[in-house]
Amino acid sequence: DGTMLRAKVIDSWFEPRRGVVCLVRLLSGILSENDRISIVEPSIDGKGPQVLKDNYSVQELGLVMPDRIRTGKLHIGQMGYVVAGLRDPREARPGSIISLQKTMQTLISNEMELPSSAALTHQSVLYASVHPMDGDGFDEMHAAVNRLALNDTGLEIHQTTGSSNNGGGPFLGPGLRVGFQGLLHVEVFRQRLLDEFELEAIVTPPKVPYRIRYLESKNYKRPPGAPEEEVIED
Repeated sequence: DGTMLRAKVIDSWFEPRRGVVCLVRLLSGILSENDRISIVEPSIDGKGPQVLKDNYSVQELGLVMPDRIRTGKLHIGQMGYVVAGLRDPREARPGSIISLQKTMQTLISNEMELPSSAALTHQSVLYASVHPMDGDGFDEMHAAVNRLALNDTGLEIHQTTGSSNNGGGPFLGPGLRVGFQGLLHVEVFRQRLLDEFELEAIVTPPKVPYRIRYLESKNYKRPPGAPEEEVIED
């Protein structure tokens, strides 16, 4: 249906005064200011597309030529910018699809063009635990890392408990398990913490995720009821 709004997110970034700005390309339909929109992306567990928070309102949009020109509407085939009150670029990752709130479920049920998991950015390739130098500095470090993530959508952040299973060891205390795109990304992250927030952090040696497959020749039999995945200590 060429009248149903489908806008693909090409890029998104954070601006302090305006929040997240999305660069989009309209695949079909018309997008106007004050439209109520939803954003859809695939779920990571393979169960199909999932609708994220669906109460965004388009505050401003227009063309990029290369300066921004506010037009109030974008039509099929056009590429432009959209400001809709988002506060985190990860809420509109490249490859996601924007549609009108009232037609999003129809879009999904009709299996119209939706992003694949490969279209979305940056699955982490290695992980490291990040801990504050001072035991009382976790909240400050956590806030700083979240600020960095606003303009670095390649970061994947999870809070840890400080146990050895989380890579930080029992003596480092609470920290963050952070996913990176490579070793250079780790160094850039560490340097930005120092330059922008004057924070030195303990970053454990990065590790890559891996799977272990038991050879049939070893006659290994999984006990009944055992989980499909298990943690293997280094």
